[in-house]
Amino acid sequence: MHKSLICDRCKETINNSTYLVSSNGVTEHRHLLCLLRYFSMLKRSFWAASLVGTILILLNQGDFIFAGDFYKGLVWKVPLTYLVPFCVATWGAVTNSKSTYA
Repeated sequence: MHKSLICDRCKETINNSTYLVSSNGVTEHRHLLCLLRYFSMLKRSFWAASLVGTILILLNQGDFIFAGDFYKGLVWKVPLTYLVPFCVATWGAVTNSKSTYA
């Protein structure tokens, strides 16, 4: 049997998995929805997606962009190229912060 934990952000009881967030030397327990609203994690994911997405755009679509050939496919390919690394970075942060408690 495990003790119930309280989310340090919304103060609700955590019934399922708990996630640990460290800030300024203080570790907090959060449930998934509060973790997905954690600004520091989202900021890191944004910067990772910006860097990786830009590199991928230059590698995959750079020749079209530099030639001035903006075809219709770029309308969905460019945002998706940034969205995928954002999701991967966020998923990695979420799985890394998952905690088991007794």
